[in-house]
Amino acid sequence: CLVDRGRERRRARAEREVGVAELRRHGPGREPVAVEVGGDLGRHPTELGVERAALYEWDKEKELYRPSQEYGLNEEDAISFWNRAFVPGEFAFLDSCRDATGMLACQLDGASGLNAWLAADLTQDANLGSPNALLFAVPIAVRDDLYGVMIIEEAAGGLRFRSRRLEIITGIAQQAALAIQNDLLQKEMVVRERLETEVQLARQIQKTFLPETLPTFENWELAARWKTARQVGGDFYDVFDLPDNRLGLFIADVADKGVPAALFMALTRTLVRAAVLENASPADALRRVNELLVPDTKQGMFVTAVYAVLDMNNNELTYVNAGHNPPLWVKNSGGIERLTRTAIALGAFIGHGVEERTIQLESGDHIFLYTDGLTESFNSEGEFYGEERLTDSITANQCSSAHEMMDVVEKALLDFVQDMPAADDLTMLVLRRV
Repeated sequence: CLVDRGRERRRARAEREVGVAELRRHGPGREPVAVEVGGDLGRHPTELGVERAALYEWDKEKELYRPSQEYGLNEEDAISFWNRAFVPGEFAFLDSCRDATGMLACQLDGASGLNAWLAADLTQDANLGSPNALLFAVPIAVRDDLYGVMIIEEAAGGLRFRSRRLEIITGIAQQAALAIQNDLLQKEMVVRERLETEVQLARQIQKTFLPETLPTFENWELAARWKTARQVGGDFYDVFDLPDNRLGLFIADVADKGVPAALFMALTRTLVRAAVLENASPADALRRVNELLVPDTKQGMFVTAVYAVLDMNNNELTYVNAGHNPPLWVKNSGGIERLTRTAIALGAFIGHGVEERTIQLESGDHIFLYTDGLTESFNSEGEFYGEERLTDSITANQCSSAHEMMDVVEKALLDFVQDMPAADDLTMLVLRRV
């Protein structure tokens, strides 16, 4: 019976020792920090005169001191160390380092270990000439960025070589700060590269939503440009065949930029493609798209759009302008007419009227559709390009093809903005009757 009890005690002790060893190696479910403080300080304990040491990492986002490394703690203190993080106000000696620019010292008064660190009286001035062991706290920081705090408890007879010891501890703290900073920068770089890869993939996917090539017809010409201010954007256009020798033209602008706008664009395109198959009328199609968009619209997002159906048998264009920049009807006979709004933006409200209008296109007429990234482009003096400059560039040139009109507008815009970066997505679509 005594033998069995002895075995049980030995086994229980072995299990505790294994548990502490695992905590010392890895901490409570966290990756080990790049600096092994225990190894650095414990390599030559006689020369350094260090009895115990610990490193706490400062979690800036959660405002928390997390256990990272320790050396010399007994079994009970080691378990307590690894299983507890501290918020500001719970560990005075750690808190004192948040605004400190250098090493801090504190009297131990004969006590030692983790509980002594927690109870340290910071109101007592530490005498660096005292023969008793002192407790030191060193901020692990680069410039004003605090990465953690290293706590050092001297061995008995701490006065001997104290000056040299403090120099070495300060050097270790500086190395630890640089190592932690490099580790964090490396992790940020990995995240940034992964995000960059994902955004590039998102751009490739988004481009598949656009027509790969524009259809060609004997009596009609098409030209298009699509540019994003960021790698993905909320502008898009579409051209698709419809029954009875008709052609669908769609251009839209989501009220945002970047990834959120791109996702909303993908949703809108999908709904439009489905709605035009069920509704021959442009007004009915956009009314249905709006009904489906509104319930899913969050954070005030909406999309302005123009949907037009070209009847190539009768040379008629029937369109709905849902809160979008008015397309320009450039007539071969001279003059420009704006195709003004006939509905509110999609995704805003349900129940508002949606009207459609029909125009007759003559030979040589152009329809120029665009997003506000064109007219709201600005130069170095902060002036907007504006609709007036746009119409002036068109009327100043007698364009004989859809591609020529696109080139004329793009050149005039580039001459205006010069080297200014694009502030918004830009899409242009031109239809011309030959």
